[in-house]
Amino acid sequence: MPFPRQYVDALLVNWGDRLFHEPLRHVRAPHLPGVALPRDARRLRERLALTLRRAPEVMVKITNRASGAQGMGAVRRHLQYISRDGHIELEDQDERVLVGDAALQDLFDEWRWGGWGMPEESRRRETFNLMLSMPAGTDRAAVREASRAFAREIFGDGRSYVFAQHDDQPHPHVHLCVRVRGPDGRCLNPRKRDLRTWREVFARQLREHGVDANATPRLVRGETQRLRTQAVVRMQSRGVAPRFYRSVLDERATMVLRDAHIETLAVWRGLAQALAHSGIPEDRTMAMAIVDFVQHMPARQLDPGATRLEPATECSHCDRPVAHRYIAHFTGRQRSVDDRPTEPDPPFDRD
Repeated sequence: MPFPRQYVDALLVNWGDRLFHEPLRHVRAPHLPGVALPRDARRLRERLALTLRRAPEVMVKITNRASGAQGMGAVRRHLQYISRDGHIELEDQDERVLVGDAALQDLFDEWRWGGWGMPEESRRRETFNLMLSMPAGTDRAAVREASRAFAREIFGDGRSYVFAQHDDQPHPHVHLCVRVRGPDGRCLNPRKRDLRTWREVFARQLREHGVDANATPRLVRGETQRLRTQAVVRMQSRGVAPRFYRSVLDERATMVLRDAHIETLAVWRGLAQALAHSGIPEDRTMAMAIVDFVQHMPARQLDPGATRLEPATECSHCDRPVAHRYIAHFTGRQRSVDDRPTEPDPPFDRD
């Protein structure tokens, strides 16, 4: 017997909140009206579909370190680099196109002396240098349009910025240079949560411009490949072997990484269980897609002997009454114990 639609939606929102948000939360979600549950469940299904079809992942990265050179001198060198000394056009927050050495010098003077000014040398960041990137083969014009819309949405409070698109590499990417201090004197101070939001906004803007894009954490996708830092990439491009970089994880690091993926795999299991017992055929199809997705996760190879997960409901903080609390929050009605659906069989046990 399939689960009621409302019950499935509540389970999806519960599990999805664990999958796509930070696992440690210090504040409960606010009380939501009844219309919020179907809406949030629909959005979660859309995001699951993006992840399951392995839509290309966006990259939003801050490239300048707080410990590096700061001040107008460092900003000038970076702007010269991304504009190739004025040969590549820059576009600012007012959509003005700046090309040539004269326009570049005017921009230097504007940032050096305009607004709150910028000292030639500084002990703190004066700009955040971002790189927005997509895999090779992505429409370059769409990446530029999405980058413009991203900058306007995130930094469109009167803050000064310029961006340039580079086409000298297979993967299209945009360099965005944003002034830390805004027109009201407040400074940018992005945290990890902000970076996650920036990735999601950039992915949404790309989708609105016709590019299939997603922004999910590596843990959600079960990725285990160790990423190279920018310094390692540059050293290897020069033929220099890094002394302290190891591309292969040792046994202890592998165990830590495996433990980090256990809860994520349990959440995927809970989502598949809920969808498998839905009365909607599309939900049951998505449940099977989750099974295939998880079975091909690189994280499953960390421990080949672990062919099964513990039931998701045996998690110390994951119990079925959570779904009933969600239903009560969303609808104001508490489901009785007697009419609760039977716990579904684990879908990951199929051959």
